[in-house]
Amino acid sequence: MRRKDTHGAGDVKTRGPRSSKAPTAEPRERILQEATRLIAQRGFGAISVNDVAQAVGISKQALLYHYPSREALHEAVVASLVEHSNRHLLLLLGAFTGKGEERLERAMGQIRQFFDTDPHAARVILRELLDGDRAQVARLSRGVEPWLRLMADTLRQGQHEGHIRLELDPEAAVAHVGTLLLTTFALLPLEGWTGVSDAEWRERRLGEVVRIIERYLFTHASPGPEGPARPASPRRQTK
Repeated sequence: MRRKDTHGAGDVKTRGPRSSKAPTAEPRERILQEATRLIAQRGFGAISVNDVAQAVGISKQALLYHYPSREALHEAVVASLVEHSNRHLLLLLGAFTGKGEERLERAMGQIRQFFDTDPHAARVILRELLDGDRAQVARLSRGVEPWLRLMADTLRQGQHEGHIRLELDPEAAVAHVGTLLLTTFALLPLEGWTGVSDAEWRERRLGEVVRIIERYLFTHASPGPEGPARPASPRRQTK
């Protein structure tokens, strides 16, 4: 706005009130993001409210205004992961149409999107399972149960249609595949291969995961695209 110069120098610009709206995420969202990242890195038992507050750039009192205790923050992180998974469940439902191998490709695409949009989710879930907090494990179990039931029912339907191996136990197979996917996505940011870029290694790892799952589940697994040529293992000569 402008104010009139009483000494006749003309109009003089003055600053209006500053907007209180920050260009970054809202405080509650930023607190959840940093808490999730720290839990993924260290585990919940190794972080404090002060650690999260410092990561966000606010005081401990400001954090406690939004989450009144360390346990409340922990519950909010787990609840956020469950909510995130439930949003993707609807997309995953649409992936299970068509032929078996096509279903797997579409489902894998949705699972990749889930972990890509929340890159710390896999490590947090894995840590929660290993830490064994019964309340949080139960909360996670309730959150992922619709995913697991959907996958088990899909495998059972595939057995009736003839493209899923009949000898498979659908529920146990889902547990094995889920463990493979969870550990793969949890460890991807931490591992690599000498001389291979992170992006290439990620695609190779995930491509191999798809091939493993195809051969485990399907009666006639597709060979899949050829990967980079691998050196042949030296053979031991015998006389």
